[in-house]
Amino acid sequence: MTTNTNTTAPTAKCARCGRILRSAASIARGKGAHCARLDRREAAAREAGFKDAAIDKALQLIADHGIVPVRGRRVFAVVSSDGTGRYLTAREACNCPAGLRARHACYHRAAAHMLAA
Repeated sequence: MTTNTNTTAPTAKCARCGRILRSAASIARGKGAHCARLDRREAAAREAGFKDAAIDKALQLIADHGIVPVRGRRVFAVVSSDGTGRYLTAREACNCPAGLRARHACYHRAAAHMLAA
């Protein structure tokens, strides 16, 4: 926690993005609400056993708004990586080519896991 030179009020910065925190809950947590939500989503995906590369691609998919809920927070429509196709995904399964082979969990499922958390 540092003191702002312009005022006497103490300020705190988010440990993840560096923005100034204003609410008491955010200051106590050390992160803003958005960054805390991102951390919870990443933790849920890691606990489910997704690889780091899949988590990174899932975060990018979420940031690009390439995944939208179809039925609540259970089924999602996902844009393919080349942008021409569309798949349906859930936490348990995905109808993309990698999901149908089921050798590894695809990043679409990781994104669904993150949004459902």
